[in-house]
Amino acid sequence: MKRLTMTLLTALLLLTGSGRAAAATFDYESDPVHQHLYQRFLQLYNLPSKMSEFYETCDSLLHYYREKDLKMQYYKMQLNVCLFDTEYGNLLRAVKRTNQMLEEMEDEGYDAYSQVYTALGTIYESRGNLRMARHYYEEAVNNLLPEDKGTKMGTYSRIAAMLMLREPVEAELWNEKYYEESLTFDPYHQVYLFIKAMISFAVNDEFEFNRNYQNYQNFHSQHKGIDNYGMETIETAHLAMQKNYDEALARLTPSSPRDISLMALFDMRTLIYKKMERYDLALTTEKQRSEYADSLNSDILFDNLNEINAAAGVSSARVKAAQEREKMLTIVLVLAVIIIAILGLGLMYFRRNRTQLKEKNDQLRSALSMAEEGQKMKTEFVRSVSHEIRTPLNAINGFNDVLNTPGIDLTPEEREDLLNRIAVNIKAITDIVDDMLRVADKESNDFYPKTGTIYCNQFFSGILYEHRDRVSSHIELNYTTKVINRFQLETNTEGLRKILDQVIHNAIKFTKEGHILMHCEQSADGKRVLVSIEDTGCGIPKDQQDQVFEGFYKGDVFEQGIGLGLTVSKKIARKLGGDLVLDTEYTQGARFVLSLPID
Repeated sequence: MKRLTMTLLTALLLLTGSGRAAAATFDYESDPVHQHLYQRFLQLYNLPSKMSEFYETCDSLLHYYREKDLKMQYYKMQLNVCLFDTEYGNLLRAVKRTNQMLEEMEDEGYDAYSQVYTALGTIYESRGNLRMARHYYEEAVNNLLPEDKGTKMGTYSRIAAMLMLREPVEAELWNEKYYEESLTFDPYHQVYLFIKAMISFAVNDEFEFNRNYQNYQNFHSQHKGIDNYGMETIETAHLAMQKNYDEALARLTPSSPRDISLMALFDMRTLIYKKMERYDLALTTEKQRSEYADSLNSDILFDNLNEINAAAGVSSARVKAAQEREKMLTIVLVLAVIIIAILGLGLMYFRRNRTQLKEKNDQLRSALSMAEEGQKMKTEFVRSVSHEIRTPLNAINGFNDVLNTPGIDLTPEEREDLLNRIAVNIKAITDIVDDMLRVADKESNDFYPKTGTIYCNQFFSGILYEHRDRVSSHIELNYTTKVINRFQLETNTEGLRKILDQVIHNAIKFTKEGHILMHCEQSADGKRVLVSIEDTGCGIPKDQQDQVFEGFYKGDVFEQGIGLGLTVSKKIARKLGGDLVLDTEYTQGARFVLSLPID
């Protein structure tokens, strides 16, 4: 039977299930007009040579659904056209249709936004931006209508398929979420079995792979009429697990028939090279994958520019751009030949010296691990910053809507309260940006001159007790000292306050019960003031204590913040002539010690 892609399989499933309102009283599925149009749609989906006929059929279906007031089916058909455009490279057209869907939903107050999010997820996945694709797929899941089980199963399987080779543990969780429902829909139970086998391949579990591979084959033998989605890929994985590496790699070329994306093809090649312990080729393939993802994003930007130029009638600029791309392609090909030649010479050298080959493999294994860890850190940082900025932005947007919505009468006090809340959230965003700028040495010109003299006990205890309203009744807040009350220190009060507020804020965040204690004393040589802040919280694991002052480090990725607070605080402390350190001998929680010079 003809092979179905994951995109068409999703399209088939997205049209199952009932709509709302009129869909409950009108049996459109038995209508001959609908049956004819729908069958024509399925026939044309895999015929890109008849693209104009496909669009005409889709327009007829959309008109039919509008006439019958079948909103769910109308927007699902819009989504199917987006999937079609994405699969056949018409990304700009898919983006436009997605925007059109969103505008129509907003105009008529229809809240099936999961269709829009699924379209955006598919577009980003096709461009190799898996982080954004995953974000929008998860948004689609969060916005699903209770009766829309078809979209739910399709979205879960897309997330699992996207993650199965790079994040197999998480892919397994998504795959199991639709297991029960897949038992009633054979094409998707096949997808479930395929993904399960590929997850075993990704984690190099030979026993589990052979078992899942056999389950997949048995399912096919029992369901003769089903398509063969995943067959080519799972057979390639089987060859690799049998150590037929050359034959498996020969199947994984851009021109070879396959039922996975080109991004997944790169991932499979990387995994096979790791099984061969050819970490040099694994690292090269990872770089090729990254370059290919960058080129996909460049292509859609290029398409946007082309459309603008066409609208303005600047055809010569478009020809020149195409010529520049050809030049760049030629340069890339030449560089690729040079790289291949260098690798060939390197392989000859490695064969002559087995010991050096082992050492080089160890170095490349470390480099690959660092590259993967760097990519993971970058992804987590972008996600963290996006979340931290999006939260106050959403608040600002909500308060602004209230202020500008006609018909809502607000008292002067209520209006002032909303404006104050907007100002607080704007400051939160500003603080995040300021922290990121301060942590970059080459961009940070902040200088902290001595601006005044403080009475240490009065100043330090005052800052500590300013936080009393944020501390639960299970925590004691105490200040102790070994310096006299009239002991003075000349420093920059603004910078000092930033350091202490950050450390106290961290202590409150990670302490559920016990105490938070601030203590002040002079150093043994009498040249410094030492201010310690200790808590009885969860503490910092020994294997992470060296990272606590590194930029973007977070002991708990689910906690609020972007991991710059202690980094910025340490920089300010050094600009004040002192330092901020972690007391590694304290084991009841965490203790940070701030030292400041005494003139």
